[in-house]
Amino acid sequence: MIECSTLTNIGHVKYTKTQTSRTLKAVWVHNDYGQGTGVAVAKTCTSEFEGTYQVTYLDIHETEVAYLDLKIVKSGDIFHLTWSKNQKVTSLGIGMIHENALCAGYYDTKHSPTQF
Repeated sequence: MIECSTLTNIGHVKYTKTQTSRTLKAVWVHNDYGQGTGVAVAKTCTSEFEGTYQVTYLDIHETEVAYLDLKIVKSGDIFHLTWSKNQKVTSLGIGMIHENALCAGYYDTKHSPTQF
């Protein structure tokens, strides 16, 4: 059996819509980087979270840990997420809607503490 402490490069994020339809709030956890919050501002968006965003992620001390581009594509009931920095993919994820939130698991394409 694999212990949770041996898992690397993986995380989970939950996005909820704010009063402003062009902004999402994020709560995230990552096996290597801890946990925190974030704000995603839409560059383009449609209903149900699909679109492109610029996301600022903060750790639990409210220190910025990442500023990334995020693309969310809906395919049926599934959402595919791609995070990138300077047009290079940093993470890939898959998610679904649960209780009006987009919940997604993801993995980092490169395991590097300085990737952000």
